[in-house]
Amino acid sequence: MPRKRITLQLSVQQAGRLRLLIKRHREAETQFFKSLVEERAADLAEPVDTPQWERAVARLRRQARMEAAEVRPVRWPALDVLMERALKERLQLEDLAGPWLPLTAGERTRLSLSGRWPACLSGCEHGTAERAFTLDDKVVLQLRTAAWRVSEPVLKELEEKNLIGPQADLSEEARVERDRLAAKLYPSSRIAREAVEDHWPDPEEDQVAGAGTAGNM
Repeated sequence: MPRKRITLQLSVQQAGRLRLLIKRHREAETQFFKSLVEERAADLAEPVDTPQWERAVARLRRQARMEAAEVRPVRWPALDVLMERALKERLQLEDLAGPWLPLTAGERTRLSLSGRWPACLSGCEHGTAERAFTLDDKVVLQLRTAAWRVSEPVLKELEEKNLIGPQADLSEEARVERDRLAAKLYPSSRIAREAVEDHWPDPEEDQVAGAGTAGNM
């Protein structure tokens, strides 16, 4: 499945939570690995600290690494996986689900210049932090299409009022109007922030649900 690298603006708080989540995932995987090795090493028949024992422990370590790698996608999924799932959930809601007309080549070009849009800081009152994710190409296209189609009428009004792009000489009234309209924009980053805030998956709940399903089979 083709994948695309995309940079999104999250809130400072969200970016901090994601950093902490990855740290916890790494710690949990390390503990999982160490526990497997320690439990199995205790049952070894070879005398401790002998060459035979060390070779046996090395085999246990290799096996434990493989087992950790097997359960990693479920127990400690990567942020790319979690973000993709959260975005899919958010994009299914009525306001973003469409159906939308496909983006034209011209619209894709204009969308690539979305950095010129007036800032939409919904959910980012304390600042933003850039984070890059590698996502399914189809999800990225769905995200960008929804962002453009929902924002399109607002962008048209902003353009008609000449409120797009850097303008240091705007009147106070024009600034207020620009900010009012900017609050209605739905760039990809705003959708991502809402996905993180309201639709972020919980791997632990998924494990419990999976165990329940398996038990009912």
